[in-house]
Amino acid sequence: MIQNNTGAKIIGAYPYKHFANRGKIERILLTLKAYRETAKTIGHLQWYLFFTKGRFNKNYPVKTINAPLWERYKETCQWQVVGILKSFISNVQNKFTEVIINSSLSEYDKRILLYINKARKWLWHDKLIGKTFADKDTGTVYVITKGHLHLAKKIFKHILKKWKRPNLAKINMHLDDKVVKLHKKDISKAKSFDYWLKVSTAEKGKPVYVPLMKNPYVETLEEENKCNKKFLKFVQIVEREGDIFVYLLKELVRRNYIPKTDSISIDIGLTPLIATEFGDLLGRKFFEKLKEFDHKIVTLQKRLEDQGKRPTSSKRYKKLVARLRAYLKNEIKRCFNKLIKLYRPARIIVEKLDFKSPHLSKRMNRLVQLFGKGIITEKLDRLKQLYNIEIEEVNPAYTSQVCSNCGYVDSKNREDTQTFKCKACGLKINAQVNAARNIRHRSSVPEITIYTSKKVVLKILIERFLRTPLGSSYMELLSDNGGVNSSPPAFKIGSYLVGYLKSQTSSADKGINVYE
Repeated sequence: MIQNNTGAKIIGAYPYKHFANRGKIERILLTLKAYRETAKTIGHLQWYLFFTKGRFNKNYPVKTINAPLWERYKETCQWQVVGILKSFISNVQNKFTEVIINSSLSEYDKRILLYINKARKWLWHDKLIGKTFADKDTGTVYVITKGHLHLAKKIFKHILKKWKRPNLAKINMHLDDKVVKLHKKDISKAKSFDYWLKVSTAEKGKPVYVPLMKNPYVETLEEENKCNKKFLKFVQIVEREGDIFVYLLKELVRRNYIPKTDSISIDIGLTPLIATEFGDLLGRKFFEKLKEFDHKIVTLQKRLEDQGKRPTSSKRYKKLVARLRAYLKNEIKRCFNKLIKLYRPARIIVEKLDFKSPHLSKRMNRLVQLFGKGIITEKLDRLKQLYNIEIEEVNPAYTSQVCSNCGYVDSKNREDTQTFKCKACGLKINAQVNAARNIRHRSSVPEITIYTSKKVVLKILIERFLRTPLGSSYMELLSDNGGVNSSPPAFKIGSYLVGYLKSQTSSADKGINVYE
C-alpha cells in the first residue's frame, strides 16, 4: 500500500504478521470500537465547524470532546478524521469543476464560479461580494456578484446531498507515537519474534504488547536501498473478520529511472486488462478469472439468500471477496510492472476508468468497480511518485467507438467486446488496441478536455472526420443520393452522423447553432 504524502516524502505501508493471543486481540478490538465511536463524535463536530466556520480544524481542543478515549487518543483520532474529511471535500471540489465546465453557463460566469471553487468559498461568501480578479493573458476583469456566490452554494450543496459522506463508524486506526511504539526484540526475553508493538488501549496505563515477525519483502527493499531502514512513527491497525492486521510505515526512495520511451497510451479494460497502442495485450486471462469469481460469488449469494441470510454476514462470502481483491491487486500490479519493463515510458496516457461488463453480474461489476479503480489509481500514483512518470488522463467519450485509422465514429463499429471493425474504412483490429490508439489521439486534441461533455466530444469527432478525404467523399455520396433526408436512403451511414447532419440542417434553416 502506497500513501501519497502532502510533502516530498513517499510513504509505504507494509503488513507485518502478528502473533498476539486472543486476549490481546480482544483488548485491541475493544479499543478500536471506542476509537470508532470517538471518530463519529469528532466527525459531527468537524462538520459543524466546516458549515459554520468554513474549514475543518485538526487542532480543535480535544478536552471538550465527550468520547470514550483519553486525550492522546482523541488527538490522534481527530487528525485522522480531518484527513479523511479533507480528502472527501477535495473530491467534491473536483466534481464541482466538472459540473461547471459541462454547464451551459457563459464563459465569464464559468470563470468566476471556478475561482470560487478554487478558493473553496462555497458557503461563506459575504466578503467576496464585489471582489475582482483579472485574467493575466486577456486582461479581462471578473467581478464576483451575490448571484455567483448563491449559485456556487447551491451547486456545492447539491453535490453534497447526492454523495455519501465518509462512514467514520468503520474506519481503522492510523496511530502515531502518542499511542503506539515499536520496539526491537529483547534478546533476554522471547527470541522467536523480531519486534514488539506497544499499543495503548482504551484503559489508560494498560497497554498491550503485540509480537511481530519481519516482512521479507521489506527486508529486500532495504537491501536494495529502495526504502529507508528506519520505521516512521506511525502504525496502521486494521480489523478484518475479528482479527487485527498490523501495517508499519517506511519512507521509500525514488528509483533511478531513465525513460526509454517518450510516452505510451493504454486502454484499461477487462479483455485484456491492459492494451497498448502498439498492440500488446497484458492480462489476457483477466476476464476469464473474473468470471470464475463471479460464478462462485453469485452461487454463494443465492444460497445465502435462500437461507434468509445477508451475504455480508457470511465469513465464506467475505473470504471470497477478499480473494477477489487480492487477485485484482496482484494482477494489476503484475501487468503494470510488465508494461514499465517493456517500454520504460516517461509518460502514460490513460482515460478515466470505467470497469463494466454486460457478461458479469451486477454485484461483480460493483465489486470490480469498487476495488479495481482504487487499486489502479493507487498503482498509477506509485509510478508517478517512485519513477517520476507523468500520468495524463484524457476524456473517455467514444474512444471505444471511433476508428483510430479514419476517425469515423459509430456505435456499430464494435462487433463484440473484443473486435472493432470500422464501417467506413474497413479497419479490423482488437477493440482495446483501437481504444488505446484513440487515447493517444485524444491527448493531442486541445478542444477536448477531461471535462468536455459527450455531446460536444461527438460534435468535434464528427467534424474532424468530415474534414478528412474519406469524410468528404461521404458528403459527396450523400449529395449525389438525395442527401441525409432521402427515403429510403440509397447509402447507409451511422446514426451519429445522421443526427449531426440533420441537426446542422435544421439549425441552418433556423439561423441558430444547437451546440452553442
